[in-house]
Amino acid sequence: MVNNEVKPNVLKPRWTKVFSDLWDDKTRTTLVVASIAVGVFAVGMIITALMILREDINISYASANPANIEIWTDPFRGDLVRVIEKVPDIDEVEGRHIVSIRARRGDENWQGLKLVGVPDFENMGINQLGILEGSPIPGKGEIILSQDMMNSTGYQVGDMIEIELPDGSTHQLTVAGLVSDQTSARPDTNATSNAFVTLDTIRSLGLGNNYNRLLITVAGDGSNELFIASVASQVEDKIESHNRAVYRTEKNKSNEHPMTDTILAMMGVLGALGILITILSISLIINTLNAMMTQQLRQIGVMKLIGASSFQILGMYLSLIVVYGVIALLIAVPLGTLAGNALAGFVTNLMGAELQGFSIIPIAITVQVLLAFLIPLAAGFFPVNRGSRTNVRRAISNYRPRNQAASQGFLNRSGRWVSWISRPILLSFRNTFRKKGRLILTIFTLTIAGAVFIGVFNVQASMNNLMDQLMQHFLGDVTITFNRPYNTSKVERDLLAVPGVVGVEGWGAAGGDILDENDDVMTSLAIIAPPQDSQLVDPDIVAGRWLEPGEKKAMVISDTIYDYYPDIEPGDQLIVEIPGNREEEWEVVGIYRFVSMLGEPMAYANFEFVADKVNMPNQATSFRITTIPTEGDSLQTLIQRIETQLDNKGYAVQSLEAGDIMREGATTGVNTLIIFLLIMALLTAFVGSIGLMGTMSINVLERTREIGVMRTIGAVDLVVMQSVVIEGLVIGLITWVIAIGLSYPISFALLQIIGQAMAGSSFALIFTPLGVALWLAVVILLSIIASVMPARNAARLTINEVLAYE
Repeated sequence: MVNNEVKPNVLKPRWTKVFSDLWDDKTRTTLVVASIAVGVFAVGMIITALMILREDINISYASANPANIEIWTDPFRGDLVRVIEKVPDIDEVEGRHIVSIRARRGDENWQGLKLVGVPDFENMGINQLGILEGSPIPGKGEIILSQDMMNSTGYQVGDMIEIELPDGSTHQLTVAGLVSDQTSARPDTNATSNAFVTLDTIRSLGLGNNYNRLLITVAGDGSNELFIASVASQVEDKIESHNRAVYRTEKNKSNEHPMTDTILAMMGVLGALGILITILSISLIINTLNAMMTQQLRQIGVMKLIGASSFQILGMYLSLIVVYGVIALLIAVPLGTLAGNALAGFVTNLMGAELQGFSIIPIAITVQVLLAFLIPLAAGFFPVNRGSRTNVRRAISNYRPRNQAASQGFLNRSGRWVSWISRPILLSFRNTFRKKGRLILTIFTLTIAGAVFIGVFNVQASMNNLMDQLMQHFLGDVTITFNRPYNTSKVERDLLAVPGVVGVEGWGAAGGDILDENDDVMTSLAIIAPPQDSQLVDPDIVAGRWLEPGEKKAMVISDTIYDYYPDIEPGDQLIVEIPGNREEEWEVVGIYRFVSMLGEPMAYANFEFVADKVNMPNQATSFRITTIPTEGDSLQTLIQRIETQLDNKGYAVQSLEAGDIMREGATTGVNTLIIFLLIMALLTAFVGSIGLMGTMSINVLERTREIGVMRTIGAVDLVVMQSVVIEGLVIGLITWVIAIGLSYPISFALLQIIGQAMAGSSFALIFTPLGVALWLAVVILLSIIASVMPARNAARLTINEVLAYE
């Protein structure tokens, strides 16, 4: 016996309809949920990473007990350490012996290292190291190396490396371990890895039994800059009272990583793009719900006939939006948490820091929940409210105002001009502009995506241009630093004898302080002195002029001076003190653009004047070389030739660096940022493609009867699919053209934010055609992909299905 009993529906009719709308149109549900989830995921990922980094970076940095005060001074023994320990408000004091060396493995090229002699690794209280691999304590004749993503030697535990000391002597050391050194992870154009050895090894290398660096932590508030500065001043006075000069002093907070502000600002930029992605999903929601309300007008009319109120219908459709949000949250929240922790882990590795463990951030989840509900509800309320208030007569009659007359009239009036175009293609153009409101929303979403995408490449070009300018301040094709000064004419003569070397410039340098009227130090000052006819410096002068020949006590200073003197102008005087010289007033003749994240202000002065100040007339320790490699030679081959020549002539080389290698290292952080921005741009493009796919699906659904008529008069599947794909391409190409123009303000805004975060100033905008060309390829690909599925659905419709469609 057949049981024909109908099982009762335990759900209320309105909920039955909500779940029916979700399940019956899986394509619509997938598109809406995906568009909400992508934005919610992006925001959750960025907030999670931001909150983790804000806490964990500083906790990790503080755990290394970083030096609040680091002082470069004349060689000293342990008795000075004990003297400094008695200065009020001092917690710990340790000495270090630090010297710049060169190292290589086998026949590889030399690379610069900082050799750090530590008195007691087991009781290392300041600037503590984290072990990555091998032993944390080197034995005699062993070395441990700092390793991070910004600076990596490439050496491994067990490697035998050759080091060259300032006196030119070479020694063999074994790599015993790799360590992380958070205190050295900071922006620095001359950053090199640290190599740690015991004082026994220092003595065995013939470097003596002295220290030349003081590391100090304060006993009071290690986050109070004024307090740290006052303690540093007392220490400097004590050192000078023991007949030792203070060459440089650095001051740092105990609980704030030097790169925290920069990293958090970068994460803020990514967060803003994440919010933009979420907002862009509005267009898809509006388009989808508008189409749904149009398709379900008769259903609304029937519901009203049997007693449903407009308020009940409104609530039912808003409940559908809420369900969309719930599904999106179930996908976006766990993925956002995982991705946020992964992103935070990547950034901390970049900085040599450590995460404090896997974290779930409540504020990130709260924001995700609010975004998943409020934005879709705000976007969907108006079309749903308008549809729910439709009167019964209009709903039952299924009356729809036609708005394509204008486009049809235009095509009819232009018939003789477009007669050579096939009819299916003309229909594609007509259908593109039939629903103008839907078209505008789709164009808006995809245009913003394209503008952000192009903008990222403009930002990359602008940042690369900035790095090119910055590198001009530091190096030529090859930069040589000697351990002692040499006569510039002799070095030039010897290097020009090397085939491929076409220019040699000796550059002077000095360190000093800028003082205020009370003789208190305002900031340290790095003074660089290129030769008067230098071809290797072309700073971006923002005020004033360049140096004139023979000009004394004159300087062109970086715009980072505005951090200390906001109102300074060319012609103003600054009090400068160079060690071994009395304080003097120098005139600021020009100001050039620089990057504040690179540290203290930097100034240019005339070579002859600075050389006299440091008692090195016609001598220099730094030389910059321009080259034209001979046919068949690489730059590395030329560098080896230069090294051989210097060895044969008996020069004591401290470092020899190729410009492109130093530039590559300096741009690591910038390239990482660009990768993150590009990922966010691709997510934006994904939302735009979802919007386009939704629009195409709706358009195909509304053209069902038209497609049926085309099929009855002989249109084959390929023709039907072609008409849909062409429509998608037309929309995509329209957005591409508009995106080019919109990319200018978006690029400018992104660059301003990044410039303020990284440099404290604005960057010059460079527009590159690369982004435009790539976005054209991407938008064509996206348009085809977004149109193929609706096109296939259209081609599969049978004549019976389309003629029966209502």
